[in-house]
Amino acid sequence: MTKLQQTLVTMNSFSLGIILPVLNLILLHRGADLQTLPILMAIYAVTVLVFELPSGICADMYGRKTVFLISCGFQMISLILLIMANNIVLLVLVVIFNGLSRAFSSGSLDALIIDQALALHGDSCLSKVTSRLAILEGSGLAAGGIAGGFISYLNGSYYTNLTLRLTFTAVILILCCSNMKESSVQAEKEEAASLLAHFKQGKEVILSFPFFRYIFIGVFCVGFFLITIETYWQPAFMNLSSKSDRTWVLGFITFLGFLAVAAGNTVSQKLLDKFHKDHLGIYYISRFILAVCILIFAVQQSSIGFIVGYAGVYFLLGLGNVAENTLMNQFTPSHMRASLLSLSSFIAQVGVMCASIFSSITINRLHFKGLWLITGLLLGGYVILTAAVTYLKRTLLVSKEFNEIKQQGNCYKTEGSLQAEINLMDDTVNLPEETKGMSV
Repeated sequence: MTKLQQTLVTMNSFSLGIILPVLNLILLHRGADLQTLPILMAIYAVTVLVFELPSGICADMYGRKTVFLISCGFQMISLILLIMANNIVLLVLVVIFNGLSRAFSSGSLDALIIDQALALHGDSCLSKVTSRLAILEGSGLAAGGIAGGFISYLNGSYYTNLTLRLTFTAVILILCCSNMKESSVQAEKEEAASLLAHFKQGKEVILSFPFFRYIFIGVFCVGFFLITIETYWQPAFMNLSSKSDRTWVLGFITFLGFLAVAAGNTVSQKLLDKFHKDHLGIYYISRFILAVCILIFAVQQSSIGFIVGYAGVYFLLGLGNVAENTLMNQFTPSHMRASLLSLSSFIAQVGVMCASIFSSITINRLHFKGLWLITGLLLGGYVILTAAVTYLKRTLLVSKEFNEIKQQGNCYKTEGSLQAEINLMDDTVNLPEETKGMSV
């Protein structure tokens, strides 16, 4: 990654962090109330959900840089409206444009940076680029969150937070527009590709790799569990805390969560580099340990145990996310990258919405502990089932190839050597046309 790319990613995450911890308070200050705030959040979520996949397709068909610049434009409109807002009508427009910005930004900048890195350095840099992106984003959010809370505390209002976010967004737009170049890989796709053809190509990519279906189910499960923790960890901690006036600890725990994700990203990169032929194994193991950690976190009865469990959950989340992103980008053709990243984000949003509905119905009966136990069991069950299916398919494929070789009289290969060859092919093949008939 170039210094400019790292600056853009860090600045974008930092500026988001400046308003993220106080965004709901800003909405309440600008005309919302406790009854309309959930409605605004629902409008935002629906906007993201509706435009998530179309924005990724636009990024692949018309350019990632163009779509990211559009995202910056939507964000600036949202911020200007929020500065001016004094009623619920303007706030509805604010969250709609903010949702559009979120949808158009997901996958576009990351896909552009990843394609440029692959064009310059080849596939060997993929794990380093994905982990670097995750570390920069997590560190930027953590630093921005601390700065945003401090600024709002000193200023007594949120105008400075909004102004800084608007200024950073304008600078990012200018830097990206004047200095970022589209990857040369973009020129390789057919200029006249239709929307229908793009959908067909995406379908072929997903069907060619059973791995994609397994990963997308995992993305849904992670989105499902993550929103339950994000929604309820603060009241759950306050119930455990011996002193109700220790709300300052909540800010520390938030920062610790971002820091744990960044640490998990760093460790994941080292593991992927060391075990570069078993990325899928690292993914399954990290997700299974995450499920176990969620179960342990759910039954904590002390503040210290809660904080340690919370940090552990986010550390393992960061560890698995880098492995997941590396695998997805490894098996995704360049001209489909933004679309599949947006599809992944879309599925995560579906998981979030399903969990929101489920938790709202069951929270009074299950409470925090029961809800988190269910999400941990759901994630653990997913890992066990998909890992077993993957292993079974590989074993059957090895046995079939070995029997064919024996019938042909070529007995110099063992089942172990065939398994190694299949694992090697799984980790080195990128295009679906070259891998049809193979299983991950």
